[in-house]
Amino acid sequence: MLLGSLQALGPVISQICETAGTPGLSLGVLHHGEVIHQANFGFRDVDARLPPDDHTAYVVGSLTKAITAAMVAILVDEGKLTWTTQLHDIIPTFQRAEYDSTSNITITDLLSHRTGLPSYDSFYLLSDNKIPIPRTDAVPILSYVPIAADLRTEFIYNNLAYEVLGQVIEKVSGTDFSSFLTSRILKPLQMTQTFYTVSPSDYKNVAKGYNALQNASVFPVPPPIYGDDVMMGSAGGIRSSVHDLLILYSAFIDAANSQIENRPSVIPRNPLRQLSHLFRGMVSLPLSTLREASYASGWLRVQLPAPMGFGSGPGIDPMLGEGLPSRLGLFHEGNIAGYTTFVAVFPETSSAVVVLSNSLGLTDTTGLVGQMLIEELFGNTVNATGYTEYAKLTARQGAVIMDNIKIQLMQRRTTFKPSNPLQEYIGTYYNSINNFFIEIRERAGHLEVHFMGLEGFALEPYQHNSFFWHMSHNEVVQRARYTAYPMEYYIIEFGHISDEGDATYNAESNTINALRWKHESAVKGKGEIFRKRGRTHELFGQGNGQEISLEL
Repeated sequence: MLLGSLQALGPVISQICETAGTPGLSLGVLHHGEVIHQANFGFRDVDARLPPDDHTAYVVGSLTKAITAAMVAILVDEGKLTWTTQLHDIIPTFQRAEYDSTSNITITDLLSHRTGLPSYDSFYLLSDNKIPIPRTDAVPILSYVPIAADLRTEFIYNNLAYEVLGQVIEKVSGTDFSSFLTSRILKPLQMTQTFYTVSPSDYKNVAKGYNALQNASVFPVPPPIYGDDVMMGSAGGIRSSVHDLLILYSAFIDAANSQIENRPSVIPRNPLRQLSHLFRGMVSLPLSTLREASYASGWLRVQLPAPMGFGSGPGIDPMLGEGLPSRLGLFHEGNIAGYTTFVAVFPETSSAVVVLSNSLGLTDTTGLVGQMLIEELFGNTVNATGYTEYAKLTARQGAVIMDNIKIQLMQRRTTFKPSNPLQEYIGTYYNSINNFFIEIRERAGHLEVHFMGLEGFALEPYQHNSFFWHMSHNEVVQRARYTAYPMEYYIIEFGHISDEGDATYNAESNTINALRWKHESAVKGKGEIFRKRGRTHELFGQGNGQEISLEL
C-alpha cells in the first residue's frame, strides 16, 4: 500500500516539474533501512532526449556540506582535530582585527554557520558559473569580511566557511580533499557513482544543468564548481546519484542509531564517526515554528510538524507532518545554477528521502517533491491540488522577481543624466585586500560595469553619483546567475574617500576615487567600499589583513 501511494505521486511530480521548468528529476525513498521506492522523470539531457535513472550523477550542491562535515568528524575521531580547535591554530593566515571575537572561531562554528561572518557569495557567483577567485583567497576573504552578527548568536549561512573547512581537512590529513573523500568515505561505502567537482570522462550517465526561463522552458548552463582545485568544492561541488546517496544516508542513519541510541550497527565497517556531534543542534534557525529548529553540522534539524525548508523562496514553505506524531527530521537543500537537490533523514524510523534535479527552476521543485514523499511515507495523504497550485503560485512569483526589481529601481530613480562627466567614473576599483575588482568602462556613450574582468552590464543613471544595472529574468538565467538578490545589489554608488583620518565616504563629491556596492545583504549598512587604483593583477591573492571599508 505504501509503495502504491508513493508511485501515485508520479503525475503530480511531473506537473510540478513542468510548472517549474525542471527537465529531469530522480528520487529515492528509504524506510526501515530498505530502499522502497525509486523513480525518474524527464531528461538528463534535453537535446539528446536521454532520460535519467537511479545511477545518473547530478551536482548535489550544498548536500556536499554533510559529507564535508563527516570528513571533519573522522579527523576528530582520530584525535587530529577537536570540535573546539580554533581555525587560526590550523591555518595561521586566518587573522581578524585585534579584539575581534571572530578571531576565535572554531571548527564547530564553521560547520554550524554561527561564525557571525557573511559568505560574500557575490565574489564567486558570477556569470556562466565561472569562479575567478582561487582557493588560496578563501582564508584572506574570511579574514577581512565585516561582522554581520556577534559570534555564536545567529545563523548566518556561509558557503565560504565550508571552503575553508575543506582546506582544514587537507592541512590536517596531509592529502587533498578528493583523495581523502575517496579513501575514507566513498570506497568504504562502495559509492562508485560519486565524484568531486569533475565526473570521469568515461562516466557518461551525467545530468546536464539547465536554468528555467520565464515561460518554464529551459536553457543549458555550464557545469558549476567544475575543475581541479576549484573554489567552493567542499561547499557544493560533489556529484552523485540517487543510488549512491541512499547508501550514504543509510550509513548516516546507521551510525547515528548505533552511536547515539546504542543500537546494533547493520553496516559493517561504517566509516562515519562522531554522529552525536554532527547531528547536534548548534544554533537556532529563523523558522516559523514553536518546535526545535536548529542547524547542526551540515544538517538542519526540525521537530515535525514544522516547515522543512529555508523559507527563502517566494511564498512560505508548507507545514510538514501536521496531525502526525512528532518526530525528528534532519534535512538539507542544494541550490546552484543548473541544479537543485533535497534530502531528509529520519533516524528513528531509518528513513530517508532524496530528490535530485538538473535545473534551477521557477520554484523549489525538489523541496516540494521531497515534502510530498515525506507526507505519504508517514501516513499523511498528499493534497495534490494544494501542492500543484502552490507550485504554480510560487513559479509565477519566481518568474517576475527581476521585473519587480526593475519597477522598484524606476520608482526610486531621480535622474536620467550622470552627475559628472563619464570620464570621472571610469577606472578599476578594488576591495581592501586587492583580490576583487570592479571595472567601470565607457562604451558608445554610456558606462558599463565589469566584475573581475568578465562580461559587462550597462549602467543607467539612478540618483546623484549612482547608477544601476538590470537584466530581465531570461538574461539572468541565461548567464547562469541568480534572481534572488535584492534591489540594492544592482546599484553602484560613486564617491570620494579620504586617505586621512576616519576615511569618511562622501557620495556627494565630484572627485571620484571610490565606489560603494551593497552585494552582501547579511551585512548592515550601505555597502562595501572599493577604491580606484591602477589595474595591478599581481595584487590578487595577497590578503594583507586590512579591515574592510564600510559606510554604516
